[in-house]
Amino acid sequence: MADTTYDELLGIIDEVAGRLAPGERLACLFGVMSPLLDRVEREDEELSDDPVLSTPDAVCELRRAAAGEPVDVDAVHEQLTEVGLCYSEDQDPERHLVSQSAYAAAAWLRLLAGRKLRTTAGLEGEDEDLVPPFAPSAFTRIVDLLAWTRSDQMYFHWEDAINCPEDCDLPAAIRELQAMHMEISCVSSQRYSCGSSSPAE
Repeated sequence: MADTTYDELLGIIDEVAGRLAPGERLACLFGVMSPLLDRVEREDEELSDDPVLSTPDAVCELRRAAAGEPVDVDAVHEQLTEVGLCYSEDQDPERHLVSQSAYAAAAWLRLLAGRKLRTTAGLEGEDEDLVPPFAPSAFTRIVDLLAWTRSDQMYFHWEDAINCPEDCDLPAAIRELQAMHMEISCVSSQRYSCGSSSPAE
C-alpha cells in the first residue's frame, strides 16, 4: 500500500465502498468528512439578503440528516453551495478550505437525497460539478476532494500535483487517502465479521 499511487488508491477505495450497502456507504462518507464540518459551522457571515438558514444552522441540519432525521435538504443544500461559491472566490487559502468542505458536504447531501437539490442562485442554470469530476464514482469524487481538504490544501488534480510538487504536498494528500481507506475498510470488515457472506445489494 505504501507504493500505491493516488489514482490507484481511489480505485481501491471505490472497490471497498462498492461492497457496502448504500446506507453504509453514506455513513462512511459522512464519517470521513465529519471533521471538516466544524470549520464550516464556525462561519456565520451573511452571504445573501434573505437566507433561509444560517451556515451554522445548515451544518446542524446536515448532521441531523446524517442521523436519519427529517430535514429540509433543499434549504441545507442551498446554503452549503452558497458558502462554497462565495468562499471559493476569496484569495484567503483558509476560506478555500471552507469552500471545499462545504462543497463536499453539499455533494454528500445530493447522494443522500438521490435527486437534484435546490442550489444557490449563483449556480442556477449550470450543470456544475460541486466536486472534481476525475475519480471513478460519485463516492470517490467526494473522497478525492476530501483528501486535499483534510490535508489543509487547495485541491490539485493528482497528475498536476506530480508535475508541480512545489505548489502542493501530494504525499500528504495520499496519506489522507490511506487514512480514509482504512476507515472505510474497517466498516467493510465489520460487516463480514457479523456473518454476511456477500455484499448487500
